[in-house]
Amino acid sequence: MEAHDWRKAEAALRRAIEIDPKTAQPHFALGEVYRQQSCYQDAEKVLLEGLKLDERAWQAHFTLGRVYLALNDLAKAGVAAGRALQLKPDLAEGYLLAGDILLRARKPADALPMFEEYLRLAPKGESAAGTREVVTKIKRALSEKK
Repeated sequence: MEAHDWRKAEAALRRAIEIDPKTAQPHFALGEVYRQQSCYQDAEKVLLEGLKLDERAWQAHFTLGRVYLALNDLAKAGVAAGRALQLKPDLAEGYLLAGDILLRARKPADALPMFEEYLRLAPKGESAAGTREVVTKIKRALSEKK
C-alpha cells in the first residue's frame, strides 16, 4: 500500500481475508485500497464487513465517511464521520472530513468550527494551508450576511 501498488495490495489483502476472515484489519485496509481506486461500492461493502467484526474501529468509520462523501451521500457520510470522531476525538482529519461534508451540505456556519478544530489539532497538517483559506472565506461570507 505504501508503494501505491493497488493491485498487489488488493491481492495480498484478499489473501489475508481468505486465511483469516474473522480479522477486521485486512477488511479496513482493503476498503482504503478500493477508495484510493475510486471503487466506492467495493470499498463500502468490505468496510461494512469489517465493521461487523470490529464496530469500534475509528479508521473504518473515517474511511467509510470519505467513501460516502465521494458518493455524495452526505447523510451517511455525516454519520460515519461523527462515529469516527466519537471513537477518536483527536482525529484531526475527522474534523476536516466533517467540515467538508457540512460545506457540501451548504452549512458553512456549521462547517467553520470543524475546520477550526482541524487547524487546532494539526496546525502544520497537510491540509492546513488550504483549510486556513477556507476558514477565511467562510468568515468573510458569514460577516457579509449580517
